[in-house]
Amino acid sequence: MSKQKKFEILIVDDDKTICKVLYDLLSSEGYNVRTAENGVVALDEIEEKIPDLVISDIQMPMMDGFELFRILENRFPTVKHILMTSYDVDSYISSVREHNIGNVIVKGAGFSLDEISTYVKSLLTGDIFGLNRFFPGSKIKSLSIQSYAQTKDVVARIAQLSVSQRTIYLEVAIDELVSNAFFHGVLQMTGVPRELWSEDFVVPSEKAVKVSWAVDNLKIGVAVEDPQGNLKKEAALKWLDNYRDKDLGEEHGRGLMLVRRLIDRLVINIDPGKRTECIIIQYHDSDKNITRKPLLIHEL
Repeated sequence: MSKQKKFEILIVDDDKTICKVLYDLLSSEGYNVRTAENGVVALDEIEEKIPDLVISDIQMPMMDGFELFRILENRFPTVKHILMTSYDVDSYISSVREHNIGNVIVKGAGFSLDEISTYVKSLLTGDIFGLNRFFPGSKIKSLSIQSYAQTKDVVARIAQLSVSQRTIYLEVAIDELVSNAFFHGVLQMTGVPRELWSEDFVVPSEKAVKVSWAVDNLKIGVAVEDPQGNLKKEAALKWLDNYRDKDLGEEHGRGLMLVRRLIDRLVINIDPGKRTECIIIQYHDSDKNITRKPLLIHEL
């Protein structure tokens, strides 16, 4: 039997401490890891051996992360990439959108090694769906709902498990995501006046929206999945670009922006034409409510 492939990862950062932390973490998990101090050195490393994934800081001397990824997209389009920053990710949204980058993680207070490990594995394996990635060993509960009218009962059931003082934020976010899944994803009523939307619309079982949830001693998570896969990464980035599109009028866009603001983690997973999954994670401890949040949009 042939040995399983070991993924190649290149870490690019002029901060030697960050490089070492990520090198130690990812090497311990069985990846072949190299480091580079800036984009110019990184390109030499890539020419020597093409990695499966590049994790790069944004601000570096000689060549920033955006320029590096622009070159990667043109010359090495199969290489996956993750950006890192010590600053507020939202301040970079316009540039992230311009370069169509879906993954930006934060250093500093929001630098969670467990989360980074999960994101890296998901990107490399393509196994992006499901709460089990964030709640290993926890029981995942789920149900399918065929009308938006069922949302209230589902939200109440999940909210009982939350011990956070911000449970109301969780409730609002779940409701918003289920609404988007039904009216934009399944029923495709984007652009139709809201007064024509009915929460009593019933969809066939094969088009039902799946809601899953899990809880552990640190956090609670909810996944809302529709079987259409109509959302595009490009569209999600546009809606989250609240700096460039301040007058954004699309209801769907305002909903995603609201969820990102209210919830500690928002992860959007897309298998085009097959399914879209939005995962939200809220920490029980209010001190975990990090203002600087990663941007995580995965599209197969």
